[in-house]
Amino acid sequence: MAKQVSLVVNGKAAPVARGDSLLEAALGAGILIPHDCCTGQCETCRVRVYAGEVDAQGTQQGDTVLACQARVTGDAVLQFDAVPEVRKLAATVSGIRPLSPDIIETTLLLKRDFTYLPGQYVKCKFSGYPSRDYSPTLRTDGTGERNELILQIRRQVGGVVSADLGTRIRPGHKVTVQGPYGSAFHRVDTGRIILIAAGTGWAPIWAIARAARYREPSREMIVIVGARDPRNLYMAESLAWLAETGVARIMPTSSGGKAAGILSGRPTDHMPALRTDDTVYVAGSFEMVAAVQARCEAAGTTCHADPFVASVAKRTIRDRIAGFFFARAVNWPKTAQTQSTENLRP
Repeated sequence: MAKQVSLVVNGKAAPVARGDSLLEAALGAGILIPHDCCTGQCETCRVRVYAGEVDAQGTQQGDTVLACQARVTGDAVLQFDAVPEVRKLAATVSGIRPLSPDIIETTLLLKRDFTYLPGQYVKCKFSGYPSRDYSPTLRTDGTGERNELILQIRRQVGGVVSADLGTRIRPGHKVTVQGPYGSAFHRVDTGRIILIAAGTGWAPIWAIARAARYREPSREMIVIVGARDPRNLYMAESLAWLAETGVARIMPTSSGGKAAGILSGRPTDHMPALRTDDTVYVAGSFEMVAAVQARCEAAGTTCHADPFVASVAKRTIRDRIAGFFFARAVNWPKTAQTQSTENLRP
């Protein structure tokens, strides 16, 4: 039998066994640490180690580790941020509109109000399709209701869900929403807040930026956004609002084309020299997020990351049957249009 040690999580102490993951140990003691994938990809279970030692299993960032991977090695004191409870809600598609050649805004109308922290993500299962992860955000003009989820989705060639948005998936389509998840949400702090996004990574970053300007308007903010095709820099209206509220350093970038007012290169090419009291939020491709994380680690800068990884899940036979009957039951508006894309996560 493994020797027991003391694990204190958010002030609650429990005897646990050495060798267990922090998540397993806490759950076994009746302490719920927020979690989702349990594979070390989603970042939902990141906790701060205030005292003692744990085996981080390669997940350490500053004084934080992923609870699903890190192992108990001795007495330790942990803390995690309080987040809204995970819920499952019914929703319907209420709107689809293009934001750029490859990006589509999809609005879901919920049966009840839904609470999430700016920067978190949800799981959406369109009826007849496999589940996908998206970051709810605000419209590019900053509007949005408590009973709406506004998604910015990239059209993927051959995408199981995104290719059908605007065709098989139209206003009225039923959706099951579960969440929220994720630890890369806005936190009030001191020092500069540096926001970095690529593609539809702008969705969580826009939610964070908007919250920060209202909650801490005097805090210095730097915004860097990128897209391969400058036509997919769909957030001009949002960037203009940030400038109007006093954000002086806003850098739209493109690595695949030139346009007036757009810097050449990737977002990482235009990062400022980092300070230890900076806080960086980054969302986008796995490669871009990893590059930013490496720079933050080298500089001793706090980094909250939200990498997107394309899902390979296909429609099951059950999904296809459900989709067939749902399509027959809905009177699709003939004027509905557009296709779109997924900002997919682990």
